[in-house]
Amino acid sequence: MKNRIDLRHLTGLIFLSLFPLRSMGQVSLTLDEVIRLAQDSAITAFQSQQEFSSQQASYEAFEALRKPQLSLRVVPNYSRIVSDPSRDYVYLRNYDIFSTSAQLRLSQKVLPFGGEAYVGTQAIWSEYFRKEASGYPRQFVASPLMVGYSHDLLGYNPFGWEKKVEDQRLKAARCQHEYDLRLLAEEAAVRYFRLACKQRVLQMRLEEMYLNDTILAIAREKATIAIVTLAELHSIEVQQQNAANQVEVARKEEWNARTELASLLRLEQLPADLALLSIPDMLPPVTYTSEEVVKLALSNSPAYQHQMAELTEARHQEYKTRKERGINVGLDVNLGMQQVNNTFGSAYKNQHLYALGSVQFSIPLMDHGAAKKRHEKAAAWANRQELASQEVERLLAEDAAVTLQKLQSSRGRLTSTEKTIKLAEKTYNETADNYANGLCDINTFTLAESRWATAYTNYLAALEEFWVSHYHLQTLINYE
Repeated sequence: MKNRIDLRHLTGLIFLSLFPLRSMGQVSLTLDEVIRLAQDSAITAFQSQQEFSSQQASYEAFEALRKPQLSLRVVPNYSRIVSDPSRDYVYLRNYDIFSTSAQLRLSQKVLPFGGEAYVGTQAIWSEYFRKEASGYPRQFVASPLMVGYSHDLLGYNPFGWEKKVEDQRLKAARCQHEYDLRLLAEEAAVRYFRLACKQRVLQMRLEEMYLNDTILAIAREKATIAIVTLAELHSIEVQQQNAANQVEVARKEEWNARTELASLLRLEQLPADLALLSIPDMLPPVTYTSEEVVKLALSNSPAYQHQMAELTEARHQEYKTRKERGINVGLDVNLGMQQVNNTFGSAYKNQHLYALGSVQFSIPLMDHGAAKKRHEKAAAWANRQELASQEVERLLAEDAAVTLQKLQSSRGRLTSTEKTIKLAEKTYNETADNYANGLCDINTFTLAESRWATAYTNYLAALEEFWVSHYHLQTLINYE
């Protein structure tokens, strides 16, 4: 029929006039640009970098202290002895002593055993001040060489435990920094796809409104020649108002999504002429199984790595307090050369070999159960950290499995909703043409329009869920 009205062509021309193409000067923004801007500008990214740098410096300091340490220690000392001046004994008279000791020492932690070995040299100068400075008013003690080994608690090696804890803390800090950057990428992607979907919802609502405007204009023309009843005309007017209201709601939601994305990128507002955000046509494949996802999530989770470091430290304290419950044995062995004289040069002559060895036993005969309770406290805390690690592992496994399931189900929903959209859009356009040419009533057109809007909304919801789940899984298991 030559007089048939093709509503699709009419509303399409109106709609295209309101949405200029990119080539006509619109500003485009891609997902990669949004993620890069978020990671470059977000305050949390700077905080994460500083936290990692701090932990890395702490680890480097820890490693440096496990290497040979050369130190110079100078200790000046003054003491005044007040005694009975009526006594004629030298050691009871009043006198002052000023002494200074200087020790140069090279020490090394013996990592396999838990003690410390050292080699060094030492000199001590003592000056006596008293009324009758007879005898030896000045004294030098010279030790040109001394070698020793000390261990505070035999059977307990703290160095191995400390290494495990520090390694885990550095790994946790590195995981945390990488996780923070992936979390920023995830948040940027979530806000990006939210805005992309809200843009398309607004586009759909505008198309509905302009189509309803066109149908209302046609209905008014038909009403003048009594083809359309007054009740039907009022029904179309109500539908046109509802479409306009839905446009306002869609505009508000689109503006909110714009504001959220601009806030993340530390921008006052996104450009007003921002083009429709692109959504990748090809969905990335996911070939991981549930077991692989859980394993990768545990390996890349900073919360789990931090918890493992806390658990190792708790086990360390439990082991230490268990060793301290019984007989505590300390050892200090020292060999060297030494001489005493009233002149500095002579103190280095005629050196004599000396050997000093001490073994210290500490037995808690009556501590009212303090050592036992310390061990019980440490054991209870280690058990608590063990349970906390299991809970973190459970939550991570649950999160990873649920995210993978959402990703797979939303992929299936996307396939089915795409088919539904094509069918609903075809029906909607055909019904609009039929109504404009008097082949169906307004209720049929309204039902077709509602079904098309529902199908498109379901498609956008599945699309947003897929990409949100995709980037959340990327955050959990660190895959590209």
